[in-house]
Amino acid sequence: MNKHPLFRSIIKILGFYLALGLGVSILPANAQFREDFEQDFQQQCQRARQAPGANLSERTEYDRRLEQAYVLPRQNRPSLVGCDLRSADLRGANLGGVDLSAANFSPKTSVNRAIVTEIPANLTGANLSNAKLDYANLTRAILANANFRGARLYDTNLSGAQIVGASLDGTFASYVILYGANLSGSTLSLGNFSSARMTGADLSNTNLVRANLTLADLTNVNFNGANLSEADLSGANLTGAKLIETDLRGATGVNLQGAQLCRTTLPDGTVAAPNCVVTDNNPSVEVRPELF
Repeated sequence: MNKHPLFRSIIKILGFYLALGLGVSILPANAQFREDFEQDFQQQCQRARQAPGANLSERTEYDRRLEQAYVLPRQNRPSLVGCDLRSADLRGANLGGVDLSAANFSPKTSVNRAIVTEIPANLTGANLSNAKLDYANLTRAILANANFRGARLYDTNLSGAQIVGASLDGTFASYVILYGANLSGSTLSLGNFSSARMTGADLSNTNLVRANLTLADLTNVNFNGANLSEADLSGANLTGAKLIETDLRGATGVNLQGAQLCRTTLPDGTVAAPNCVVTDNNPSVEVRPELF
């Protein structure tokens, strides 16, 4: 009998983490165990698909069985690893500390009489603090005012996501994908966004104080009104980035070649293009190739 693809995925993910992280061998499971485990897995995922306001941060029987079956040390975080959470309604849900590695939050597409409708996952106001979202797919998800403080977002896909007013302070988000995402008004101070891919993202009026943006692709990013003081931008690409009234005081490794400057406070405290004129958000820009 063919097994559900998500079941196969979670087995692979668990095997990968065990082999690399724990160095223990996985005993082959019998057919009955696989049947029971798949059923438990589906129930674990189902409880998170339509759960606005729910508390999903507590461990379940599934988590305990998982540890017993694979001789795992006790885990403090509940597991939703590999769950299909497309179009999930998790508005205001508590997912603090949950392992959501490789979970799929992408929109679900439906076709009715040639009309294609996409329903994105909605995690408005959700608590994802200290959650693990490595390799998760949150494409076009709604994450307004969500709490990501201390979360892991390694290689997480947030392309086109709406992350307005969210808290990402102290987030580990190396290699995160934020193409075209809207993070306006969010706080990202002390976050690690090294090698992040942010082309075309909106980071206007964000707080990026002391953030790590080394080697990040920041082409055409909107940093208007953002605070990047003391941020590390070593090796970052700012070509086409908008830096209208952006604060770069004390930032390091800043290469402004190709960036749009207008009343921009530079790392040395001087102001570039102080008399520029902004019309329809397009300033008469000053381009300076200095490396700070």
